[in-house]
Amino acid sequence: MTDFESNEIRPMDEIFGEPIEENVDHQDEARVGRGVDRRKFLALAGGLGAAGVLGATLGPRLWESFFSSSSKAPAPLKLAVSPASVSAKGPLILVTLYGGNDGLNTVIPYETSIYESNRGSLAIDPSKVLPLADGYGLHPSMPGFKRLWDAKQLAIVQGVGFANPNYSHFESMDIWQSGVPGEPVSSGWLGRWLDATGSSPLKAVSVGPTMPTLLTGVKVQGAAIPPGKLVLPGDSAEQMLFATLSQINSGEPKLLSEAAAASSNLIQLSHQMGPTLSRTATTDPLHLKNADPSSLAANGGAALAIANGGGGQSTPNVLATQLSIVANLILAGAVPQVYSVELGGFDTHVNQLTTQERLLGELDAAVSAFVEAMANTPHGNEAVVMIYTEFGRRVSANSSAGTDHGWANNVLIAGPKVKGGFYGEPPDLARLQEGNLVFTTDFRTVYATMFDKVLGVDPKPFLLGTFNSLSMV
Repeated sequence: MTDFESNEIRPMDEIFGEPIEENVDHQDEARVGRGVDRRKFLALAGGLGAAGVLGATLGPRLWESFFSSSSKAPAPLKLAVSPASVSAKGPLILVTLYGGNDGLNTVIPYETSIYESNRGSLAIDPSKVLPLADGYGLHPSMPGFKRLWDAKQLAIVQGVGFANPNYSHFESMDIWQSGVPGEPVSSGWLGRWLDATGSSPLKAVSVGPTMPTLLTGVKVQGAAIPPGKLVLPGDSAEQMLFATLSQINSGEPKLLSEAAAASSNLIQLSHQMGPTLSRTATTDPLHLKNADPSSLAANGGAALAIANGGGGQSTPNVLATQLSIVANLILAGAVPQVYSVELGGFDTHVNQLTTQERLLGELDAAVSAFVEAMANTPHGNEAVVMIYTEFGRRVSANSSAGTDHGWANNVLIAGPKVKGGFYGEPPDLARLQEGNLVFTTDFRTVYATMFDKVLGVDPKPFLLGTFNSLSMV
């Protein structure tokens, strides 16, 4: 019998927190993004990381194949399309920034006088910008990304967007996640890949409270793993009783049989994921043994959090928590080729300088620690992180010390195998439309690159058209 005493299953409202209202500005929520490095990174997952509450419905046989080290190896993926490159392995990690991050103050054209004259009080002090090249620099709260740039592991795609943009969070994000401008579609750009390749739900995993559209197909959708502990209730005797009641017996009423099956799946899930995540923690994969114990203890309790898909609130270190779970799974040899994580709060209509500094600090600390942890590891060395948001922001500041919804933006690509540098054509600050940056790079070009270079498949069937790949991977 498995010992479940170190874990505890809690109600969903404790895992997710209070319900979040739609269209509410949560920008005053405090976030702590700094101080996370590869030594502290794994601790943010709460020691054991997370297990899939929603995934309990997938069934024990499917979860047995979640790790490549399982005694029952998963069947090879049968592609309906020819691989573009047999060396492309993934995984691809998608980081969605909900709310519309201000790209102009993230990758800053600080040597251009037009920038300062348009931004006014929102312009970042040139002496504090972290210089990159060609007159551009990073926000001062992004030293980790600067390290990745210097190591040639950060690619910045400039001027990304689509024709006929709009200012709606929901419509713009739907276009980004479906990969289809114009007519709305119900499937995501990676959901169509799941459908066409006959993949199991475990080929694409969302670590967070929602299943994003991008992982939703017509026939197949990804699996969801909420970022929290999965623990059986009670003492050891009660846990043994729970396991006994979870046994499936023939001839039982349908509802009772289904309840027993769900409980059995939950136990199987704990068998498959809990020990592996625990093992990755005890073997120090992210070099925690030299970290300050008091810092680890302090950060270890910061695990349970949510990210609001509408662009709202989260608790401190939510992104680092999600990415540490992804890191645990990758280092343990989990089979997913795609992971999705998210961070909300970027709708900076007011008080942008303070809010974005905190958010970019959290993004910087989490992503840089993740990439550095993946480097030179058997399963993580091929990991590629793609960071995007639904739209950029207006070039000029508004009257509330913030910026309003805009158009074109940057997409950041990071990872050990990434060929760092600038890609795409930067928008012309002297040629704005409605006060907005005009896109120069179709967002589907970035997606085509992820399909071609990372997942190793022909992008055309999934993007419903032909788009050239970039050379950043």
